[in-house]
Amino acid sequence: MIPQLVTIRYQGKPGKRHRYWIPLLPFYLVLAPFLPFILIGLVIACARYRISPFRVIVNFTRLLASLGGFRVDLTQGNTVVFVKLT
Repeated sequence: MIPQLVTIRYQGKPGKRHRYWIPLLPFYLVLAPFLPFILIGLVIACARYRISPFRVIVNFTRLLASLGGFRVDLTQGNTVVFVKLT
């Protein structure tokens, strides 16, 4: 499933925790008008490097779909950052 929400947890000082939820739908809607230009650029690049555009689109879709559940944990000293794509 394509990621729909980014969850960010941040703890800078002990006892001070922040949690942010960022929906990805607005980003997808902002990028939607540029989709024809991206596809034209993709076809030109694929023709230049002799790669199948269908194969590139399928693999990019698979990559995007596999990002659901992606997690990043960063810890240094008292600072903790946790990012999760759901």
